[in-house]
Amino acid sequence: MGRNGSGYPDPTYDQALPAIRREENIRAREKRYGVKRGETVHIIIDIKDEGRRTVKVSRRMQVINLYEHHILLRHKTGACESYQYQEFMQMMDRR
Repeated sequence: MGRNGSGYPDPTYDQALPAIRREENIRAREKRYGVKRGETVHIIIDIKDEGRRTVKVSRRMQVINLYEHHILLRHKTGACESYQYQEFMQMMDRR
């Protein structure tokens, strides 16, 4: 445990470091993939309709968080969807 200037135990320092590292990692992912938390992105999804045809649908979704292996998106209805980064980059519609 870290200690303050007087020599007493200071748990705040030890608790803050993991949160700082986590935030730095998220910001690095935002830079790497070109999206930020809170941003609205357009993705194109293939959906099969009743006639078994594949239809491409464009969706506007908000970026909620960027985790180590996947990205979390929220639709305007409140439904959340998670995609791996490689899959997300293929579906993303750059407008």
